[in-house]
Amino acid sequence: MLDTGIRPGEALKLKKEDFNLASFEVTIPDNVAKTRKKRTLPLSPVVAKEIKKLLFLQPLEWRDTTVFCGFEGKELSTASFGRRLKEYSHHIGYKITPYDLRHSFALLYLRNGGNVFTLQRTLGHTDLNMTKRYLALTGEDLKAEHERATPISDIVGKRVRKV
Repeated sequence: MLDTGIRPGEALKLKKEDFNLASFEVTIPDNVAKTRKKRTLPLSPVVAKEIKKLLFLQPLEWRDTTVFCGFEGKELSTASFGRRLKEYSHHIGYKITPYDLRHSFALLYLRNGGNVFTLQRTLGHTDLNMTKRYLALTGEDLKAEHERATPISDIVGKRVRKV
């Protein structure tokens, strides 16, 4: 899910009870998590609203199925999701894989002001080196972050735009 950086294999196994839409949270149970450690992640109100719509559209007889399931209410496999995404990608003319969504989340999270330590926890990484593998910051990213955070601004008191 692009909102949380959850691994595709984890997201596809989530059940209705794993979502607390009132408090905008999703819990990845230990039996679903790749690391076998339960973690609770925030959801944006926009995504919580869309999950609520999705659940409302599912027939009552699907109440024990996963939230992200196939057209027949059966659990969607990672391979099946990948094939579906490949088909959609073909239609838009841009290749997207399930893990591209996770990588995009990680990069956009940082670009939007998130820090690497909360990103590490969100992605479920125990080691910061693993988180680094998801990042491909550009020179512009580095310049913008340096301009925002450089301690010299505290000393000088203002930013100099031109030399």
